[in-house]
Amino acid sequence: MRNFCLSIFLLLGLGLIACGHEGLPAGPFEVTEEQTWRVVNRSHTGADGIFVQATLRTFAYEISRIYSEAEQAALSQEQVDSRLREMVYAFVDGRYPTVDGTDINNLYFQYLIYVNPDFDPTNPIKKSQFDVWRSGYVRRLLGTVFDRKYPILRPIYDGRWGNTMYSRLVFTVYVDGEDSGAHPRIDDIGGRTFLLDDHGNRYSPSGTAGPYPYDFDRPDHDHLQKTAMYRLFFPNRQADRKTPIVSDATTQLSLVIEGLGTESERRLTWDLPLVYPQMPARRLTPVAGSLPIE
Repeated sequence: MRNFCLSIFLLLGLGLIACGHEGLPAGPFEVTEEQTWRVVNRSHTGADGIFVQATLRTFAYEISRIYSEAEQAALSQEQVDSRLREMVYAFVDGRYPTVDGTDINNLYFQYLIYVNPDFDPTNPIKKSQFDVWRSGYVRRLLGTVFDRKYPILRPIYDGRWGNTMYSRLVFTVYVDGEDSGAHPRIDDIGGRTFLLDDHGNRYSPSGTAGPYPYDFDRPDHDHLQKTAMYRLFFPNRQADRKTPIVSDATTQLSLVIEGLGTESERRLTWDLPLVYPQMPARRLTPVAGSLPIE
């Protein structure tokens, strides 16, 4: 298996994932994250030697990742909660395209449409009311994560954070051509990456930078040097904007990359539902004598 460190990428552009401490045994949360990563990760090596690896960044996986990082850095549970909130805020406050209606996932637009059509963000009082509503939304969402009736890692949290990441399927894709020596064009690879449901329907990614969520999600080079990474969002709804692409009844999901190297198509497939491991505990307990690291 390729180096595990190369498999974990940027989360929302906020930072790199660190590998376990060299020479030390992996902690229980780190082990759980690796097990969860195996559930959400798929890879493909073409006849041309180009290796492609894609990770379906589900809410459950991101939770396991945050716990693992916190365990390795000897953080407190309060710091874990803070990182979970930051991740949620990154999605609910994010900019989304208006052309396909995904901008409704931004809490600002939801508040403006469903709560207060007269909302004026330049008015300090109304802005304060919005901030209270926004923080209450995030607090209720995280309350579902820690609901003791359910395991922390599970397919369903609520209507928007179940099989997907806030109503969209989020993928990070890693391409490695070092062994092949090939340098195919990749500046347009996001536009050549599609989602296939279990009925064979094909969907394109949606972003504010062409097919990419944001400019920093593009590959760094026009052509593959040694390695490259990119991220894509697929809104979890069909053309009617009501029917989800992935629901509890979905049995399979594929990511297809066309025209990369000598392969006309590279397909990575996940069988659903995803079955996650059990977390070792609900709360993180730092190792005795260790100091929290911000």
